[in-house]
Amino acid sequence: MTNICRLAAGLALLVLAGCQSGEDTGTRMASSSADNRMDAAVPKVAEDACVKEVGRTTKSTQLVVLEKVYSEQNSQVKVGVGPDRAPWLCMTSNNGIVASVISTAE
Repeated sequence: MTNICRLAAGLALLVLAGCQSGEDTGTRMASSSADNRMDAAVPKVAEDACVKEVGRTTKSTQLVVLEKVYSEQNSQVKVGVGPDRAPWLCMTSNNGIVASVISTAE
């Protein structure tokens, strides 16, 4: 099952193409890696829904947006959890309805 989730996450990365831009996420810390994609086109409501759902799923309040990728139908938000920023992938509609949240840590 885990391999299926990783395959789905990888496929989602290929399907969802976005432009690159750095953006401060407000109350959340911005990632320090210049390689991460921070697509400003991802609606705030979609980003907030993902952060909230990852926090609920992991029972953590230490959350950092690592990556955002916009698509017309759904957007993807990668959230780092805890001090080690364990990666979680969230797929959400652009109006904030979360479709899935999965851990992408190995």
